[in-house]
Amino acid sequence: MNAREYLWAWLWWMVLLLGNVFAFNLVIDPYGLFRVVDVPGVNSVKSQASERGSLFKHVSLERMRASGLILGNSRAEIGFDPESPAWPLWARPAFNLALPGAGISAVASDFAKALRGSTPKLVVVGLDFLDFRVDPSSGDTFQIRAPGADPSVELREHMSALLSMSALTDSLATVKAQHEPYPTSLTEAGFNPKQDYVGIARREGYYALFRQRDQENALAYMRGPKSILQAGRRPGAGFDAVDGIIALAGARGIKLRFVIYPYHAHTLVLFRLSGLWPAYEDWKRELARRIDAAPGAIDVELWDFTGFSPYSDEKVPIPGDTRTELQWYWEAGHFKKALADVLLAEMFAAPMNGERWGHRLTGRDVEERLREQREARDDYQRSHPNDIADLEALVAAATRR
Repeated sequence: MNAREYLWAWLWWMVLLLGNVFAFNLVIDPYGLFRVVDVPGVNSVKSQASERGSLFKHVSLERMRASGLILGNSRAEIGFDPESPAWPLWARPAFNLALPGAGISAVASDFAKALRGSTPKLVVVGLDFLDFRVDPSSGDTFQIRAPGADPSVELREHMSALLSMSALTDSLATVKAQHEPYPTSLTEAGFNPKQDYVGIARREGYYALFRQRDQENALAYMRGPKSILQAGRRPGAGFDAVDGIIALAGARGIKLRFVIYPYHAHTLVLFRLSGLWPAYEDWKRELARRIDAAPGAIDVELWDFTGFSPYSDEKVPIPGDTRTELQWYWEAGHFKKALADVLLAEMFAAPMNGERWGHRLTGRDVEERLREQREARDDYQRSHPNDIADLEALVAAATRR
């Protein structure tokens, strides 16, 4: 074989190889972008969709044309099930556009991007206190710049999902995941059922999940900023993002519900032990002020589901207990779908247990609510000395690192 024949043979083999990779990735569709076929036991569980979570979710959202939209970080992605019966009928179908690690500025930008293709009737935005902490010396500002559609970027993203080696690896992992008992996955509506946590809890117990999260939180809280105010005592840029979200919703006539996540009691105690509690209260005051200041024509509310309650105080099993299943929390950082269903019912219908848990927060009652939460915090500390001692030890260890 001469050089010319060799090159042609090599070229044809490469074309054949790429064609097979293209076809395999198209059929398996590890990121849920193409939906050519959906075969149980072959590719129905999209275990690798989170590897390109933003692309997967925006493509799926455009396909669905949702009436309800969920925005936020991993707490929202894992907690709020778009298929929950607690969603009002007029806000269905709903879609979960929340992304792990998304700060409030990224949430605002994702909202602007989502509005390129649809106008939902209702948007629920999860708010995380930790996203609003700032360095007191910073002078950052935030302004939403609605991203324009770039066909070339979208084409490259889709071609990468068909022809790259990473896509091939993810396709193989997707096939393998069909036969795993607790695969990671995202539903077509963007919800993460967190099946991998089910497996960990049954192997190691919920104590292990809580312990790891509490250690991580103690270290992050001690090292991170402890203020929501930046240079000139101006509220941080995260509040500008909130204003931007309100403006976007108002311009489209969208009902907007901001939700302060239901932190577990361990997280709230760590706020106090790490010196974050004063900033945590200031954060709620500023949120209430901003939302109260929204134009009257905009349908926007702020709902607070934090504080010590029978939900947030859910008892953590003892070390080695692999049989006890918690009802409301995976660990101190993430709540379960069951708790989000109660939360949604409180906002949109009658309370599921007949008693109010969360409440709509306004400037008129924010100080009373903060006082009630301080009193409940102190009661918890008196009634849970062992939990407090363990958390104090974690903070002390984080201080030494």
